[in-house]
Amino acid sequence: MPFPVLVVGPLAYDDIETPAGRRSGVLGGSAGYASVAAAKYAPTGLVSIGGRDLDAGDVGRLQRSGVDLSGLERRDGRTLRWTGSYSHGFSRSDVRNTDLGVVAGWRPRIPEAFRDAEQVFLANTDPRAQLEALDQLRPAAVVVVDTMVQWIREAAPLDRVIARATVLSVNAEELTLITGAEMTADGAAMILTRGPRAVIVKRGVLGAKLFTAARTIAVPAHPATVVDPTGAGDAFGGAFLGRLAALRSADEAALRDAFTHGAAAASITVEAFGLDAIAVAERAELDRRAAWLEARAGTGQAARLYEGR
Repeated sequence: MPFPVLVVGPLAYDDIETPAGRRSGVLGGSAGYASVAAAKYAPTGLVSIGGRDLDAGDVGRLQRSGVDLSGLERRDGRTLRWTGSYSHGFSRSDVRNTDLGVVAGWRPRIPEAFRDAEQVFLANTDPRAQLEALDQLRPAAVVVVDTMVQWIREAAPLDRVIARATVLSVNAEELTLITGAEMTADGAAMILTRGPRAVIVKRGVLGAKLFTAARTIAVPAHPATVVDPTGAGDAFGGAFLGRLAALRSADEAALRDAFTHGAAAASITVEAFGLDAIAVAERAELDRRAAWLEARAGTGQAARLYEGR
């Protein structure tokens, strides 16, 4: 049988300072958050890279969360390290340092058991690594792509990744950098002409928007006591994809349903440092928050065809 969900991307150790406190050496990374969130809904495999400093206890934590680590590679060197802080309001992070460590030059190797994955999340990493992963996979039902400013500068390879994506998941600033459009709706419309069927725009405390050719859906942020917003967007993407796998559909209704579950997972993730909250979250709580968000979702017009204005 095809493997339900595959997450490809880096693990990391984060040093985080927020108004709620400070933590060092917190297990995270875009693929860590995404895979733990996806595993709440469906069997999830992880293809990632870690250094010799990747702690056995942290590996065990991922396994206990239901993540299949058959694709975890270990190399001499340090696991990716990210250092950042958030000011009051949590609206932006001040990235003080990113040490790619063993992620620098990493090219993922997909185990045979994962190559027919039905749903694929290409977590935030070098777009050349994302392309190499896609080249090893059989055609998937859904491919969700995440990225960030550092990789958006790699325009040519990122353009090729986006062309092969089903869903692009970014924030408004990233969407503007990719498309050059100042208005979010215009940027989303441009992306929809380049291959993807949908665009998720993560808006932090303002919630999120889902753009498709049929409609635009907006949800507010679920009420939460924010402790650490790191990884919330990655958990969003992982839960979104895991929910699609559980529904075994990617039609408009399924995309909307999965969108609310992604937002629910993000709201849980911010309530503790690192993976602490999402790792222990119960499906019943995810379902409850998704229902709350669905009841408050607003539907707008379809993303209009971009006309260069």
